Amino acid sequence: MTRKYFYNNSLRHAIPFAAASFTVGLALFACSDKDIDSNENNGKALVAFNVSEKQDQEQAGAKSYGPISRAAFTRELALQDLAPEDLTMQKLPVQGKAGAGLCLIETTLPGVPSQREATAQTRADITTMPTMQNFSTTAFYGYSDTSLEPWFYDKDTKKDGNLVTPIYWDWIKNHGCFYAVYPKPDNNKIKLSPASHTGTPYVNFEVEPDVKNQKDLMTACSGNVHTDIGTMSATAPRTDLTFRHALTAVRFKVGQNLSWNKTIIQVEIVGAKGKGKYTLPTDKNHIGTWSEVSTPTTFTLSGVSVSTTGAVNNVIMGHNQDNYVFYMIPQTLTGAGVQVKVFFSDGSTPITATLTGQWKPGTTKTYALSQNTSDWSYVLNVVSPTTPAAYNQTAAGNYTIQSYRQSGGTLQPVKWKVVGYQESTDGGANWSALSTTKPAWLTSLSKESGDGVISGSESGAATVQVATIVEKLTARNNALKTATAKGSASNHYDLSTYDYKGNSTNRNTANCYLISAPGYYKIPLVYGNAIKNGTNNTSAYISTTIPATTVFGWDEGLLHNFQDHANQDITTPWITLNNGGVNAPDGAKLVWADESGLVTNLSVTGSGTDGFVNFEVPASAIKNGNAVIAVTKGGTVVWSWHLWFTTQDALHTIACTNASNKVNKFTTENLGWKYTSLQGTSYSVSRKVRIKVEQEVANNGTRQHGEITITQNDYNGIGQGYGTLYQFGRKDAMPGKDGIVAQGSFSFDAGPHDATIGYAIQHPESMLNAVYGGGNYWNWCGCDYHNFWSVNNTSSAQTTTPVDKTIYDPCPVGFEMPAGDAFTGFTASVNGAWDNGWHFNNKTANPDATIYFPVTGNRQNAMGTPADGWYWMASPDFRDGAGVMHFSSGGVNSWERTGRYLGGAVRPVAE
Repeated sequence: MTRKYFYNNSLRHAIPFAAASFTVGLALFACSDKDIDSNENNGKALVAFNVSEKQDQEQAGAKSYGPISRAAFTRELALQDLAPEDLTMQKLPVQGKAGAGLCLIETTLPGVPSQREATAQTRADITTMPTMQNFSTTAFYGYSDTSLEPWFYDKDTKKDGNLVTPIYWDWIKNHGCFYAVYPKPDNNKIKLSPASHTGTPYVNFEVEPDVKNQKDLMTACSGNVHTDIGTMSATAPRTDLTFRHALTAVRFKVGQNLSWNKTIIQVEIVGAKGKGKYTLPTDKNHIGTWSEVSTPTTFTLSGVSVSTTGAVNNVIMGHNQDNYVFYMIPQTLTGAGVQVKVFFSDGSTPITATLTGQWKPGTTKTYALSQNTSDWSYVLNVVSPTTPAAYNQTAAGNYTIQSYRQSGGTLQPVKWKVVGYQESTDGGANWSALSTTKPAWLTSLSKESGDGVISGSESGAATVQVATIVEKLTARNNALKTATAKGSASNHYDLSTYDYKGNSTNRNTANCYLISAPGYYKIPLVYGNAIKNGTNNTSAYISTTIPATTVFGWDEGLLHNFQDHANQDITTPWITLNNGGVNAPDGAKLVWADESGLVTNLSVTGSGTDGFVNFEVPASAIKNGNAVIAVTKGGTVVWSWHLWFTTQDALHTIACTNASNKVNKFTTENLGWKYTSLQGTSYSVSRKVRIKVEQEVANNGTRQHGEITITQNDYNGIGQGYGTLYQFGRKDAMPGKDGIVAQGSFSFDAGPHDATIGYAIQHPESMLNAVYGGGNYWNWCGCDYHNFWSVNNTSSAQTTTPVDKTIYDPCPVGFEMPAGDAFTGFTASVNGAWDNGWHFNNKTANPDATIYFPVTGNRQNAMGTPADGWYWMASPDFRDGAGVMHFSSGGVNSWERTGRYLGGAVRPVAE
């Protein structure tokens, strides 16, 4: 006995003949004794299914490259309970100030389009055999076709044709009728009629308001069948369950030659009814019936960004080119007040259109935002490959073209061809002029022209070159050297009045500044982030939290007034003015640097609110690296800053969702990351080619055109390197490993075992020892404050409270230490194998990016652990501990307690 099931990924669109359904040929058949592992069946026939997909087979048989006669068309539509008049084409007027001269062109085709070629099951995907999961089967049996009664109800059925729990045909009640529902009813939005119901089964169905959550409802009925009874065994009949789509697919696209340039960000269907009762068909040749349709609702497709000029004739897609489709309950629209509403990114008044006609089950309605041009509606649907090609792949995916014209119920194919190419080398931000020459890296297109089709679509495959891998660290450092110099010897560039991209801002200060160009720089003599957006940021150094009571015999764990190098309260942002100005700096020095010559000509100038530390970054010496500089008073360090020399993209952010669905925007690289080796593609962002496709027949002098976009991802390489390390609560960057200090000095085993805050500030060249005694055993500080990195935190345990950045925070302007729950959620979803660290998906559900966390090791004064990753959070844990995200090649812990004196990495989060 052989079960057959066929997979086909090529479903693109509907076909005008039997395309509204795909047939799952569920054949119930008998197994002889030799086919059964035991004899307990006593010769009964096992209920099992021979599963096949019929829609693609019918599409192939019906494909036509010329006009089809109305009589033949009518006969083929009748197989789907459709008539030519059901395939309406009409223009719907658009209301709204921005909609003058516009219309929605409505076209209808039998069948339901495939939303994605991939197998993800989260975006209202059409069901095909590769994506189909278990479905529900309900059966009736009896002595004859007219005496059927309930047999089994809502049984879980696997797509390989086997019931999860085997069932055998009855010897006596050998007549049956089978019903199937997919997806399996969930007793929520999809409710199957109760087991006690003895009539034709039905489904109470509710459409999800969010398109991304909608389901493609399908049902089937076998009609009456019966077994053949032999002397010692029974033989099951072949039973075809032809699954049919019960809903109407509704999609939207950008039409041709719109006279304005806008970006669509949201589409709504307003007032359509979202609940109904669907009674399954009673035989295999017809669809079921909808009744009790009710509950007008708004259905929303959001999270899109579609240019009305850049996505011509493309079906509106979401992030990562998810081809979203509304799945709606069939209903009458005329007079029902159902509207389409389209929203734009510029905040202008949305445009609306009132829908008329009817949504029929198993059909696709396409509404194109267009201009009033012709009685013929020329349709060119272009779908690009859904997934970019990897840098080391040649297959760049399949694209599809559907080209035809329609007038009333008449459809005719229209020839098309590729007419030009545009290339983008900056990820799609800018495009070259249209050319008839392909970019060299686009090897071939398997189909560059076609005759057009009215059933399904024509497809082609794109092939690209494997990208060349080159050494990139030299180029990265050269980019720093050749960048336009900042400032001059007479007019130093104030790092606090520009963001890291070079945009002018109000003054914002921090303990770390990113430098990506040579030049002359200055930093105001301000404590950490004590000035924000041009004003004094007192909340960074004075806590407003009400004092807590003493706990377990020690103090409340709250530093109310943050302290300076002399253990005196900080009462002003300016180092030059604090404590009456007695510690106004009179000198500056380099503490340490991991490359020679990064910083020269250090000096202190000015006074009061015009005091600065000045320095030069020579073009001959700048490269990826780190330096710590300090200002002094009488030779004593008063404050220090970390200078991070790297490219601006190190601070670009990746949005990651934690376990509480909070989004944290992490920087691309660890704080202070320095590459020691780096390889990647010769291009640094994804390369793209936009292929213009055009119909050969003009509509009132204008040809419809569309664009296929082929993308090949870049690979910049993770490379090898290290980042700066930090002790919990300190702002001071430490070298990421031994033996890298090229200038200045640093000690990993210095200082007392019970340091004060002031001592730590005075000694940015030292990693401080642990107390190794009492309740503060693993702390570097004799105090046990819980708010070093979050000014109002009073908790001594993991907390989800948002971080309030302090003057001891080591992060650059606009960034802060992660909260205690920042690493939950997304770190449970790993993408790929161990890579001297982990690549995490940025969220557990529907990720759209990955983020790499490399191994960092940790310091234990003179000793250290080079393996694993240790990433600090702002949350302490007990008196001498604090929270880290810790991972190894064997697993990930999103929260783990470790001693505060240890040296760990920092991955900043955007404020």
